[in-house]
Amino acid sequence: MSQTDEDALVLASDDDEPLETAESPTPATTRCLPSLILEPAVFLVFFGRFLTDAAYQNQILYQTCVTVMQHNETECQPFLGRDRASDEVKKIETQVQAYAATIMMINAILESTIPAVVSLFLGPWSDKFGRRPILLSTFTGFLLSGSILIVLTQISAVTNINPWWFLLSSVPSVFSGGTCALITVLYCHVSDVATESARALRMVSMEASLGLGMMAGSMAGGYIYAAVGAATLFILAGSLITVGLLYIIFLVPESLKPEDLQSESRIRGFFRFDLVKNLVMTCCKKRENYDRAIIWMVMMSLTMCIFAMEGESTVNYMFVQKQFSWTVTDYSVFNTSRIVIQVVGSTIAMVLLRRLLKVSLITMTMLAFACCVLEGTVRATAQYGQEMYVALVLGMIRGVMSPMCKAILSQLTPSTEIGKIFSLTTSLQSLSPLGAAPLYAAVYAATVASYAGAFNFISVGLYFMCYCFSAIVFGMQKSMERNSAYQAFGS
Repeated sequence: MSQTDEDALVLASDDDEPLETAESPTPATTRCLPSLILEPAVFLVFFGRFLTDAAYQNQILYQTCVTVMQHNETECQPFLGRDRASDEVKKIETQVQAYAATIMMINAILESTIPAVVSLFLGPWSDKFGRRPILLSTFTGFLLSGSILIVLTQISAVTNINPWWFLLSSVPSVFSGGTCALITVLYCHVSDVATESARALRMVSMEASLGLGMMAGSMAGGYIYAAVGAATLFILAGSLITVGLLYIIFLVPESLKPEDLQSESRIRGFFRFDLVKNLVMTCCKKRENYDRAIIWMVMMSLTMCIFAMEGESTVNYMFVQKQFSWTVTDYSVFNTSRIVIQVVGSTIAMVLLRRLLKVSLITMTMLAFACCVLEGTVRATAQYGQEMYVALVLGMIRGVMSPMCKAILSQLTPSTEIGKIFSLTTSLQSLSPLGAAPLYAAVYAATVASYAGAFNFISVGLYFMCYCFSAIVFGMQKSMERNSAYQAFGS
């Protein structure tokens, strides 16, 4: 389940704790826009992107087997994920997965580094030159990446190719800003078009479209792949992104008023490093009481959560394929179950704990991190596929982590600074795969032959650190209960 999906879930259940507190003026000319004008396109692009995740990894595994390891096509066929691996295939599985993990690690680094840097500049740039150019560039980048993936798959159907060629499909989306840039401009767009009273609801609506796209893509991807194969699946995903791009072109106007747009060079306006300097100074300046320490502990907790999730996603499919002989369909069912369980669990947590029992924000955060520790421990020691579902149940309220942390940040930070705090947090989260992907891939490659689930203990350690940070914040809050901001997130 994605961070955005988790945030949307809890926001919908706890609208007394809005995460977006910035009071930016709303252009009068944009208030008449339809309330759901951008959400359908967002749903389509994320649905298309998540349709291809498992199939993309299978293509890399198969080409690694036949091209790099030079095994025959019959032996390598199970790596396409449409059939269960035989005992003979399992003998070469470790070697193939170890090599493929390196390619996926490089892909994760490529897709995180450049967009993370770009996101530091995008917000200020779009304030001057508009949101629509960034929307068009990111959607176009996704479409070009999908087109390259279609071409590579068609070529590989005729002749085997080196699996490193599949990294080429990431280049257009990376240099157009990727998911990080898209999410940044979506928040800016909502702030422009929504009235003060409707802004929180629009944030929920936007995040819900993200989550639904991810859930639908993850759920349908395995079944469509099993039915029609990789080539048709990638064409379908590209078609969905194309529809989303056409929707943006013809139905989504610029959200800023024409008189607010500047006419200076857009390229020069983008590379202004003083904007980044001011952002960092705001996050590091001295504050009263324990505010600065709490802000940084919460920011680091959010970053470590993403670090763990990104690292796991790099090797999770290979782990369940190796440990439990799961196919793409099995993996899709598991991902869908995870989303459903977390939606139900987080909803119950918000209604029972937050609404009825009045559990505080910081206590909810501690409970969520404790559940993550339990979930990771069970995953690390799992010997049967059913135990993975037991782990999901134990971690069913993990969906409240990010919204609770952001609610705490919003209570401690003035409205004039909350955007900068969230911008730096988003950039740190986007950079986390840079360290997570190589770490998890290296640990998995080193332990796959002896203990394939060892990488899960990294996540357990990270979530335990987050729990410790939350416990420290809890202690600080108790010592400063007379302060209104501390009372807010302690109640």
